Order: sequence, then structure tokens, then C-alpha cells
Amino acid sequence: MPFCDATDGVKLYYEDFGDGLPIVFTAAGNLTHKMWEGQVAALAGRCRTVTYDWRGTGDSDKPRSGYTGEALAADLAALIERLDLAPAILVGHGLGAHVTILAATARPELVRGLVLVSTAPWFSGERDGAVGGVSEEFYRFVAERTGMNDGRGVPYAQACADLSEWLFHREQPPAVHSWIFEQAMTWPQFVLNAYARNMREIDHRERLRQIGCPTLIIQGRHDRKQRYEGAAYMASRIKGARLVTLEESAHMGEIEELNTFNRALISFIQEVEALKRVA
Repeated sequence: MPFCDATDGVKLYYEDFGDGLPIVFTAAGNLTHKMWEGQVAALAGRCRTVTYDWRGTGDSDKPRSGYTGEALAADLAALIERLDLAPAILVGHGLGAHVTILAATARPELVRGLVLVSTAPWFSGERDGAVGGVSEEFYRFVAERTGMNDGRGVPYAQACADLSEWLFHREQPPAVHSWIFEQAMTWPQFVLNAYARNMREIDHRERLRQIGCPTLIIQGRHDRKQRYEGAAYMASRIKGARLVTLEESAHMGEIEELNTFNRALISFIQEVEALKRVA
């Protein structure tokens, strides 16, 4: 199994397919590198695609502590450098989009372009008169299942299984739900809780002004978890950013509208390649 030495001696599991312009995919919370199978299959014939598991999740090392957004951003930068990928297009989904933004603004020399999927300008709530991030409804859903409200909660496996109802606009076959559940169960509950606590105060409003590379934002119209309004806010604040709306998707547009998603991604890659040739 391929591993990359990241920060603090942590080893990250990664998969590396294809040749050409490097694209690094960062998974969503509670998911792993496997979530990007449909994108790697579509792109590895023309690009170099790298997927990986966050520290503490999937097949990566699980240290006793250090589960912060800053550590994740440093890990992503280390992966890019160790695999000689810079400058690369970075693709991040959900919580992974937060990681991608942190890495891109801390180390802009490593980044050729950004693709932010099911994204938000802050973790939750309302800023500047706009809503963004996870909704109060989703917070209540999580609180009921973790025992935050009354100390009871439900078994972690049940909580992970119930999460699927927030991910899709249309009913998915059992195999898809099983695939999501399998990935979620490689996240220890302690690790998930540690990341959630650390990243709860995240706010990218200042960072959005720092992003100077080509940026594509892809958002499902029906996303109840990371709300659509947040993505629209980001598109209006990042210079030159383009927003692609998936009209038949919720949080997992790369699954619900696989072909539409991949076409948008390929079109963006072609734009970035054209800019590279001009430069």
C-alpha cells in the first residue's frame, strides 16, 4: 500500500493514477479517498489523479492527537511536495473544501487551481446577511444521535447509517448507502468529534480575498447540509470564480449527477491547461 510521510511523522494512505496535470482530491468528512472513484476513472486517462485519506481516517495513520484543520492543511501541502505535484489543481468536498482553502491560502505556490464542492465560507450560521455552512437542522440531527441534548444518543454505526438521508436529493440504491457507510466506519468517532470541535469556528471571509488562482465552485441546489447560499456567497467573493449548480443533487453531486459533475470538472481542467499554455 502506498503511503506518504506527512507532518509529525504521520503516514497518509494515497492512490496515484494517470499522467499529466496533477489533480489532488480531498475527501469529505466521514468519507475516504474512495468517494472519488467516479472522478478518477473519468480523469486518469488525461491527468495525474491523487486521492488520499485524512490523518486518523481510512487507511492513514491514526495518531493519539493532532486532529485540527491546520494539521490537515499541512498534510495536504506535504503530500503535494513529497509526490512532486506542484502546482496542482486541488479538489475538496464539504469539510475537505475547508482543508483545501486553508492549504491554498497558506501555500499558494503549490496550487494551480481550486475546485470547491459542497462548500461553505464558514462552518455554520449567518455572516454578512448570508447563510452558509451546516444548518441548524443538521446540528439538531447530530445532537440527537450523539447524546449532546439528553445524554443518550445512538450507537455510532446507527448515526453513520442515518447520515445518508442528508446526502442525497433522490433515493439511492442500497449499494450506494452501503458504500458510504463502509467509508464512514473507518472514521473513529473520537477523530470525527475532534475535527468537528476544532473546525467549528472556521471562517474563510478574509481568505476568500487571498485566492488568486482559477476557482470552480460546484454545488447541489438541494443541499440541506452545506447550504447552497454559502456557495453562492463564495462565488461572489472569490475573484473570477465560477459557480456550477447541480439542479438534481444535494450534498453528493459527484454521485447523483456523475456525468454532469465530471463534465464541469473536465471543462475547468481544460481552462487551466489553456492558461498554462498562454503563460
